[in-house]
Order: sequence, then structure tokens, then C-alpha cells
Amino acid sequence: MLTKEKNDLICKTGPGTPMGNLFRCYWVPALLAEELPAPDCPPVRVQLMSEYLVAFRDSDGQYGLIDEFCAHRCVSLWFGRTEDKGIRCPYHGWKYDITGQCTDVPSESPEYAKNIKLKSYPLVEKGGVLWTYMGAPENQPPLPEYEACTVPKEQSFFSKRLQESNWLQALEGGIDSSHVSFLHSHNLETDPLFKGAKGNEYNLSDLKPVFEVEDYQGGLVVGARRNAEDEQYYWRIT
Repeated sequence: MLTKEKNDLICKTGPGTPMGNLFRCYWVPALLAEELPAPDCPPVRVQLMSEYLVAFRDSDGQYGLIDEFCAHRCVSLWFGRTEDKGIRCPYHGWKYDITGQCTDVPSESPEYAKNIKLKSYPLVEKGGVLWTYMGAPENQPPLPEYEACTVPKEQSFFSKRLQESNWLQALEGGIDSSHVSFLHSHNLETDPLFKGAKGNEYNLSDLKPVFEVEDYQGGLVVGARRNAEDEQYYWRIT
């Protein structure tokens, strides 16, 4: 068991935390592109690394990811209207563009809005996923070039789900092939991650997977080997 201090150190990813600073060195997936299908469509709430944000598409189809709460009375812009190249707060009508810049305060002169700006991050589409970079602008890396983002659409599959855990619990569960035979044994045929997979047969028949770990340029490749028919093996790779 980790101490509370070590657990907080490795699990917390808010602004200014060690792991938060690390994750903010990279482009991270924020949404599926299909969640913002058209200009001026309804906005979407996004919570990333303990930051509350709202994503939207303006009238020109450009993507924006800004602070969820209006600078005036902290009303959630998720309730706002996307219109005329921005998103407008429903409380007093303050409007913001995709950079977080306030462009209109109906009750004040045009000059007033120029002094108001919300936090914002770039949001770009790559391979059917909307990616954001939340680190220092001067350190922004190139856009993701993962193979799944570059092949034709029919050769890739992306999905999204809600998992109420921290990032480390999610990662640990993803590489732990052994628990599949027990925790997921009753819903392998209904869980979207397993439904219809030939591997279900091997996950249930061989309860002793053998793990092999190899270094490679991008990190680690983890292979879990189970016995299959005809003296062959079934491998699960992460």
C-alpha cells in the first residue's frame, strides 16, 4: 500500500501537480469528433485533469475548448448558446470566442469586452478524435501521429466510456489480463470491449496467463499468453 503522500503524488493531475505537469507535455484526447458534429451545435462539458471546461464549434466550424464558467457570475457555459462565431452565456449575454476572448457584453460598451478573457486550450481533430494540449504554448509538441489517427476511417475504431477512477487505476486495470477471467467473467458477451471476441473462450478456459514485457520506443509492450487449441497460444497485447 502506498502512503497517502505518495498516492497523492502519483495520482493527482491538477494544475501545478507533478503528474499534472507531465501529462500537460502531450496532446491528450478530449472528445470524439462526433460529439461536436456541426457548426453552432450544442456545447459539451469536458473535465480533464481536474479542470472544468466546455467544448464547442463556432459558426465557421472551428473547435474551441475554454473555461466552463463565465467570468461574470460563474454560470456554466454548457447552458449557453452557440451563435455568431461564439458561445453566449444565458445569464447576461456575455459572449466568448474559441480563444476564450470575450467579444460582447451587451450591457456595456464594445471596449469593455476586450479586457475579459477565459482560459482556453487548442482543440484539433485527428483521426475522429478531438485532441487538446494543456501545457505551456511555447512547448507545444507536433500533433499526434499514432497509426490509428492516420489510417483510413474504416481501418480504425475509437470509443469513449465513463470510468470513475483515477488515471493510474484505469491504466493498471487495462494491463491486468488476469482479472478478466473473474471480474468480467459474467459479462464478457455484453461488455463492448469483449462482446463477440474469440478471446472470451480462452479467458475463461485458461486462468493462468503468462506475462511477457518488452521495451520499445514508445514505452512498454505487455503480452498476456493463454493456452489455445492445437498447441497454440492466445495473446492479449497492451
